[in-house]
Amino acid sequence: MRYSDIYRDDASLRPYQIEAKRKIFSAWDDCDSVMLQMPTGTGKTRLFTSIISDIRTWSIISGKDVKVLIVAHRIELIEQISDSLDKYKVSHGIIAGGKERNLRPQVQVASVQTITHRTNFEVASCLGVDFVIIDEAHHSTAKSYNKLWDLYPDAKKLGVTATPWRMNHRGFASIYDRLVLSKSIKEFISEGWLSPYKYYSIKDSSNIHSLISNISEFDVEGDYKVSALEKVVDNGVIRAHLLKSYLKFAKGKKGIIYSVSRKHSDHICAEYKKAGVNIVCIDSLTPRDERRLYVQRFKMGLIDIIVNVDIFSEGFDCPDIEFIQLARPTKSLVKYLQQVGRGLRLTSNKSNCLILDNVGEHLEFGLPDADRDWNTEFVGVPYRKKTHSVVSSVKTFGAMDRNFEEGDEELDLVQDIVSPVETVVKTDDYVAGWSEQDDSLLRTLYIEKKCQLSVLASVFDVEENVVKKRLITLNLIDND
Repeated sequence: MRYSDIYRDDASLRPYQIEAKRKIFSAWDDCDSVMLQMPTGTGKTRLFTSIISDIRTWSIISGKDVKVLIVAHRIELIEQISDSLDKYKVSHGIIAGGKERNLRPQVQVASVQTITHRTNFEVASCLGVDFVIIDEAHHSTAKSYNKLWDLYPDAKKLGVTATPWRMNHRGFASIYDRLVLSKSIKEFISEGWLSPYKYYSIKDSSNIHSLISNISEFDVEGDYKVSALEKVVDNGVIRAHLLKSYLKFAKGKKGIIYSVSRKHSDHICAEYKKAGVNIVCIDSLTPRDERRLYVQRFKMGLIDIIVNVDIFSEGFDCPDIEFIQLARPTKSLVKYLQQVGRGLRLTSNKSNCLILDNVGEHLEFGLPDADRDWNTEFVGVPYRKKTHSVVSSVKTFGAMDRNFEEGDEELDLVQDIVSPVETVVKTDDYVAGWSEQDDSLLRTLYIEKKCQLSVLASVFDVEENVVKKRLITLNLIDND
């Protein structure tokens, strides 16, 4: 069969999403596993929801019982995907710890840890999956994901990520056959799909940058050890610089701070609260209900700042973030772009996003809109054991001979991207006009397949009354 024949036009998608969807289905004609790269904030979840809708429609027309499995590695991502599927009326089950299972729907959303656990082998094997979609696919070289290839060797696979990048630069070509690239961040900003930004950072000659550069302790993945970072950045002097830069550039704005650890978050919160800032801390130990309450209050504008430890690096969707503050150094390009990307989503009342880089991340990775060779990162480079310069110890502020009051820790404006002329904030909250292809499909599903209004509404991502009106217009039902 030709998988490209499953594709159907979806006028509710943005132009670049339509192009990416067409490329994915065409790629499946030639290979089994495809990776899609699209920047944070450009609608990857919406895109694969449309892909699932096409697959379900094809399933109805062909009379085949087609199964789709969506996999993610964190409960926050699973819940976000489930909410998106609910929004577009896609019936689905959830396979994750603490969740009631319903294996009847043809679409299942699963935790990779749960679906690949040995105690769930029988359940996973009996699903008969035809399509596997992996969210945040830069994680998919991990052993738990490899089990998916063993479980479903004949399934078509799609991995979606903003950052096809690995710390060891060994790529993804061992598991994915092809990389589908979207536009660059620079192009998305210039075309009005992502927010412009102002980027403030410390200088490369700053004391903080010098201390970070001298860290010689790394974890098994190659990033800085948390204990080493705490010695360098979790002290009163640097926290005072964090607060000072916030008050100077972003006072009263709504934003997210990325910290090193739970202890670091608590210290930052205490400093900001002393200054009268409405701020809360969230980390992996924060109870789920409490975390949801904080996020809800943040989205409502009742909390100004959330300081977090890697919670909002992936999958957090809150478009009206006005500033991002980086207080956590990292050697991971993935973390860097995921973090700054949280602030690049558009809203009607945000002219730009402020990025306060208090640890000099752009000196390591370049600015957010820098050109990046994702193709090379996808293919990978030959493995070389990574070596780091060794110093006898990490210098802490108790033994420092540099004076932080000299002023070289001030943030400078590094980049100011101006909004494109006559930019209009573009959203997905509309129902596009019906095309001839839509009408033809509607006739087939209603007349030949006897689909109910609820199924038709799900296929076309609209309310049932919209489908009913179209059926009346096409003289397929009476206006009674």
